[in-house]
Amino acid sequence: MKRLFACLLFAMLAACGRGPDVDIVRADVSAQLVEALPGQEIEIVSLKRRGSQRDTDAPPGETRRLVYFDTELKLDRDVDFGAWSSSGISALVSVLGAGPRGISGVTSGGNRAGDLIQVHGTALYRQEGDQWTLVAPVGYRPALASGPASGLEEGPGALLAAIRSTLDASDTAPDQRRIIEDELLMTRQNIEARLARNAKGYAIAAGAEHGQYLRVARALFPPGSRTVPLVTRGSEENLQLLRAGTVSLALSQGDAAQDAYEGTGIFTRQGPHAALRSLGSLYPEPLHVLVAAGSGLTSIDQLRGKRVAIGEAGAASRTTALRVLQAHGLGLDDIEPLELSIGDAFAALRLGQADAVMQVIGTPADDIRGLLTSTPLRLLPLSGEAAARLVDDHDGYFEYTIARGTYPGQAGNISTVATAALLLTDTTLSDAEIDSLTRRVFESGRDYPGLGSAQASRISPATSAVGLSVPLHPAAARALEALAGRGDPTEEH
Repeated sequence: MKRLFACLLFAMLAACGRGPDVDIVRADVSAQLVEALPGQEIEIVSLKRRGSQRDTDAPPGETRRLVYFDTELKLDRDVDFGAWSSSGISALVSVLGAGPRGISGVTSGGNRAGDLIQVHGTALYRQEGDQWTLVAPVGYRPALASGPASGLEEGPGALLAAIRSTLDASDTAPDQRRIIEDELLMTRQNIEARLARNAKGYAIAAGAEHGQYLRVARALFPPGSRTVPLVTRGSEENLQLLRAGTVSLALSQGDAAQDAYEGTGIFTRQGPHAALRSLGSLYPEPLHVLVAAGSGLTSIDQLRGKRVAIGEAGAASRTTALRVLQAHGLGLDDIEPLELSIGDAFAALRLGQADAVMQVIGTPADDIRGLLTSTPLRLLPLSGEAAARLVDDHDGYFEYTIARGTYPGQAGNISTVATAALLLTDTTLSDAEIDSLTRRVFESGRDYPGLGSAQASRISPATSAVGLSVPLHPAAARALEALAGRGDPTEEH
């Protein structure tokens, strides 16, 4: 009897150490889906627990476990997860704690009743006595190592990666290392762009490793499509590469694209880029203004005198942040500006070294999801007057709502402004090439989350003119008209 009792006790302790059982996880996932996506009628067909591990980032004195699960969902009604007016794909990704390629079965253009969606999900639990309580779905945590954007694993790509690794381990002074890295990046961009052209393909200036733009580009143009995504520092560098003829395509924030087209902002010295054309708006990129939940800050005008992370110098998001502050009556002299990368900005907010972070980014933002698992945060809304002023003054902005449920624990809608992520070119490609590229990007039925980009699931001919801040290429306009079965897309919205 003693042995039997000991075995039962050991089994109970072992089960407790493994975290919540599958029934608890299933119940929590079901409740989260109902809360974040009310009225969508999503049924859990199956849910299997795939193990767990201790959370090494748990606060002192807390026992937490990361639980991994696979689930299959069935839609009992038609759902367009890509609709710009709802939390949609953002809520689905956030609720299930899914990373890139963690969801498959969500199709651009909308899903039908009866469709099945497969998810590799993750949830964070905290032990309270003999009970396990859901803390939050876990945000995506990218691997530290990365390969070249083109997908090359050997040859020139591997050589450049090895050179960068060597430099990272060297004692070169920071300013000298930055110069070397800049030169290597430019060399890599030029090589990959030339290789793409040599293969009768295209190079697209995308974005940083693990960033949304690079994942979108890879989802739109997977290997074999003859379009090579390049690692860059984002919108403003992409526009420079397009203007220099290094690439044929580029991704950019709509407000930065308008500045380049008109020759304003940081592009003043270069003058207007009159040849700049768009293939359409892809998805919304709203401004997020994040503060600690217990800060007492409730509006942007209360940021006067505060430490505000506005983005790195030269970043398009920083330009947007400054315009938003100005619309609320605040200038650089009215705050303590912190020019930090997005990762450093969120780290500063978590450590109490920043009072607010302002960042333009598509939803769901993985960095924000990850931060919410360890730091209680709130989103600040823009004032109605400031938002209206920004929209009136700049074609690249439109009023936008970050819908409730977009992020774990977000109970209400947040009013803000957004700019559209644009796919850009110039006048060097033929009409036939533009037609083919536009149809490829905007055709319905693609499983973009399964290809690694939740944001790309929002791409639709119906929203291709929202936030369009530069002229639409005539061939793209005709292709979008044919795809949508309607009139000129520039006349909508």
